[in-house]
Amino acid sequence: MVDSRVHSGANRAGIVSKIRLENFMCRSSLEIQLGDFLNFVTGQNGSGKSAILTALCVAFGCRARGTQRASSLKDFIKTSCSYALVHVELKNKGEDAFKPETYVDNIIIERRISEATSSTILKDHQGKRVASRKEDLIDIVEHFNIDV
Repeated sequence: MVDSRVHSGANRAGIVSKIRLENFMCRSSLEIQLGDFLNFVTGQNGSGKSAILTALCVAFGCRARGTQRASSLKDFIKTSCSYALVHVELKNKGEDAFKPETYVDNIIIERRISEATSSTILKDHQGKRVASRKEDLIDIVEHFNIDV
């Protein structure tokens, strides 16, 4: 007998379900919804593939140099813009959910970058601010074993 929990992506915590970028790298606006299982990101040169991967690294706490695309986070701000925003949503359902009493079904990670500062805000499924400490983001990344 097959355990349906193992094969149901809808009930798997830690799956990236949505990525939204504003003024990030060369993108004014980009939003993608991801499926529960396997996703391929394809496209012509300049279509945003690298921006998506870099944005995920930045959202999960990677330093700019770690992306091998910039020496400072402010370098990711689109030319002539004052800020960049990376918004990533993780599913948070099932047995491996992270603090389900706090985040419920989704964890939202928002990284806002300006010329002078950057901040990370963690939100619950309704978009309500839950935390903003780097340690809280690290806890999520470690809980889901995300390798950045």
